[in-house]
Amino acid sequence: MTPPPSSRRNPPQVGQRSRTKSTSSQPAVTLTQQALRRIAGRYPFGHSKDIQDAPAGLEPGVVVTVRGADGSFVGRGYWNEGGATPLRLLTWQDEEIGAAFYRRRVEEALKRRAGRITGTDALRVLHAEADGLPGVVADQFGDVLSVQLRNAGVERHRELILKALRDVTGAAAAFERSDTGERRKEGLELTSGALWGELPEEVEFFEDDLTLFFRPLEAQKTGFFLDQRDNRRLMRSLVQPGQSFLDVYSYTGSFSLHAAKAGAKATAIDKDNVALATLETVARRNGVSVGVRWGDALEGLAALQREKRRFDAAVFDPPTLAKRRDDLPRAKKIFTDGTAQVLDMLNPGGHLLVSTCAHYIGVNDLLDSARVAAGAAGCGAEVVDITYQPADHPHLLSVPESLYLKSILLRKEA
Repeated sequence: MTPPPSSRRNPPQVGQRSRTKSTSSQPAVTLTQQALRRIAGRYPFGHSKDIQDAPAGLEPGVVVTVRGADGSFVGRGYWNEGGATPLRLLTWQDEEIGAAFYRRRVEEALKRRAGRITGTDALRVLHAEADGLPGVVADQFGDVLSVQLRNAGVERHRELILKALRDVTGAAAAFERSDTGERRKEGLELTSGALWGELPEEVEFFEDDLTLFFRPLEAQKTGFFLDQRDNRRLMRSLVQPGQSFLDVYSYTGSFSLHAAKAGAKATAIDKDNVALATLETVARRNGVSVGVRWGDALEGLAALQREKRRFDAAVFDPPTLAKRRDDLPRAKKIFTDGTAQVLDMLNPGGHLLVSTCAHYIGVNDLLDSARVAAGAAGCGAEVVDITYQPADHPHLLSVPESLYLKSILLRKEA
C-alpha cells in the first residue's frame, strides 16, 4: 500500500506504527524495513515492532495483504492487533484465502507425510505454521479427528478449515480441543466438544502391536502424545525380557506399555491419577502389567532411591517447563535433579532418555543438565543419540519455533 502524503512527509520511526485507513478492497499491513527480510524469508510471525503501518479498526482474524515499505507484495496473513502475535503469515503468494486454499494446505500436509509414518493408524495431520496454517493442529486416530484452533484468524475461518479437514481426511467423526491458553491471548473463549459424526466414548488406535485408547474430552491436549512415537520404539529396542524400566512423568504410560510388551518390568510415575488409571486399563487390555506410582515425580524418585530400587532403562520426560525464556534456569534445575536421581538408580550399561517438549530448552541445555547430574550421581555417561520430533511434526528451517521436541539418549558407565 502506498503511504498517504502525510506519512511520506513524516515517516514513522522504526517499530512505531502509523494509523491509516486502507485504500484497497483488502486491508494492507506494511512492514518495517528491519522486519522485511525476515518475514519475506518465510518467517510467519510479525510482532508489534515489525509493523510500520496498519489500518485502524480491523476485526480480529481478518486476512490482510502484507507489503514492504516500498509497496512491494510480501504475502497474506491473519491480523489481530490485540493478539499476542498481531500478524501470522499464511502465504507468500498472491492468492485468495478461501476454501480451495485450506483444502490444498491439508492435501499438501498429507502428501508430505506419505510413506513416512508406519506401523500405526494415528498421525498428526496438521502441525500449525509448520504446515502453513498457523494456529491449526489436527491429529487423526483411525477414523476420528482431533482439532485445535488457536487464534482469531482460524476461528474466523473455522467452517472452511473444518470442511477441508473432513473432505480430505475422510474422518467419520471429529472433536475439538480448543481449550488452550493461547486462545485467551487472542480474545477467544475456550471450547471443546464434538464437531461431526458419532464421537465414541473412547478413541481407539494402534501403535505397532499395542492397542491404545483415550477419552477425547478428558485427555490432555489433542488426546495423545504422538510426537514421542519414535522414541517409544527406540527405548523398547533397548530393553530385554525381565529387565526393569522406569517411566518418569509417564502420563498414560505409553513408554511403559512398549517396555512391558517387550517383557520388561515397568514402573510409571505421574501425578495425574486419571492418566494412571487409564494406563492400568490399557495395560490389561494388552495383556501386560505396569506398576504405577501416583505423586510428584521428584518425590517419587526419592522414594525409589530410599527403597534401593535399580533399573536397566528409564525415561525422564517432564511436561513443558519453560514457556518463556525466563523459565529456563528453573527448568534446568529440575532436569539436573531428576536426571541425577535416575542415574543413581540405573545399572551400569543402562540407558536413560531425557526429553523436553519446550522450545526454549535446547539440546545443549539438556546436555549441560545431564553433565552436572552425572557428576552428582558419581558416574560417567555416554551420549548415544540425540533425537527430535517425528516426520508428522515438521520442523521448518525458516521457523525455529517449529522445532520443540529434543531428546538425549545416555548410556550409564560404571
